[in-house]
Amino acid sequence: MEYKGYFYKEIQVTNYRGISAPMFKCSDVALLEHTDTTSFTKFTEKRMKEAIDYYIDNVAYHINLKKLTHKATKDFLQTKYEQL
Repeated sequence: MEYKGYFYKEIQVTNYRGISAPMFKCSDVALLEHTDTTSFTKFTEKRMKEAIDYYIDNVAYHINLKKLTHKATKDFLQTKYEQL
C-alpha cells in the first residue's frame, strides 16, 4: 500500500489468546531516515496515514532530535569510560 509516496503493508498479528487481527506496518527507509525508528505499526489505516503525515510534517524536529540523541549518547559513553 502507498500513501504520499511512502509504503506500508497490512500484517496479521496474533494476541496471547490466539486471536488474529490486522494491523498496518511501515518500514519505509525514506520516511524514517531522520529518526532512530526502523518501523512502526498502527491498528487502522487511518492512524497509519496520520502517522505518515506526522513524520512528513516534522522532519526538522526529528533531525534535531536525532542529533541531540547522538550527542547525549556520545557524552554519556565518554563520561562512563573516563571513570573506568
